[in-house]
Amino acid sequence: MEYTHLTMGERYRIFEAKCQRKTQGIIAKELGRSKSSISRELGRNSDSWGYLYAREAHERAKDRRHRKKLTKIEQDPALKAYIIEKLQEKFSPQMIAITWCKENPEKKISKESIYKFVYGDVGNKLELSKLLVRAKKKRGLRCKARKTKIKAAISIHERPQEINERKEAGHYEGDLIFNEGSMSQNILTLTDRLTRESIMIFNESKHTGVVLGNLIKHIKKTGLLIKSITFDNGSEFAGHAELNKINIKTYFCDPGKPYQKGSVENLNGVIRRYLPFNFRACQITPEIVHISMIKVNNLPRGILGWLSASEYAKTIYQNGFAS
Repeated sequence: MEYTHLTMGERYRIFEAKCQRKTQGIIAKELGRSKSSISRELGRNSDSWGYLYAREAHERAKDRRHRKKLTKIEQDPALKAYIIEKLQEKFSPQMIAITWCKENPEKKISKESIYKFVYGDVGNKLELSKLLVRAKKKRGLRCKARKTKIKAAISIHERPQEINERKEAGHYEGDLIFNEGSMSQNILTLTDRLTRESIMIFNESKHTGVVLGNLIKHIKKTGLLIKSITFDNGSEFAGHAELNKINIKTYFCDPGKPYQKGSVENLNGVIRRYLPFNFRACQITPEIVHISMIKVNNLPRGILGWLSASEYAKTIYQNGFAS
């Protein structure tokens, strides 16, 4: 038989029966309940004066049921505050779970619990789902394969194995991302295939001279070591010969297959935590791009054992993988 909670009416009858000094057995029989149910009810909702008035007993029982429904996160103010703070910093639920467990090994939490909290009653009231990078995003139409012909392009299939196997730092993948309001102004994004350390460069135009010219200026200014870059077939990379002149080898994906440079595609998704597409292009400045780059490089990454790209790059260079 399925158990059901006592109703307000049943609690009134229990109160009246206790006033008449009836035994638990008789009360149970009159209500069609087990004697243990009556005993439990009297034990939970009695004070030093005896069984509480029915309405008070009923409210106490409802409060107790409500407390039972609270999740682990809702019962822990420190954990709740930590999750909300990290969501605001654009951490994913998995990142939050990992970092929390590292700092609080005695109070573990899973990413699934965080997702349930975000989409639960409390999370919905606080609109926490809006802080998730890919929350409620509609998938757009896929672009047709580009037909652009890049002169003297070397295919990704000719890229050396040491690059494919991520054995050496200094080999990058590159792409452009745009924001609402302009398909000319852009951000050049590059990520090291080994360390995942990333570069973001603001460009007023997607003309190849501007995009690659700004990249070359950045390399000369910072002394950044880049040995190769893998691009897609966008016309903005048509001037790749300028990179070849400064000893940077360039490789190109097959037309319509941007997934062949999956590291930078993943990076672009991470960048959207800080620069979502609907953040209008006219609001974006080189300073905002630079700040976003720092935040991206300091995010813990699962693929790096939950180190940030900056932390991981330091270990790589210290161990001589960049030679």
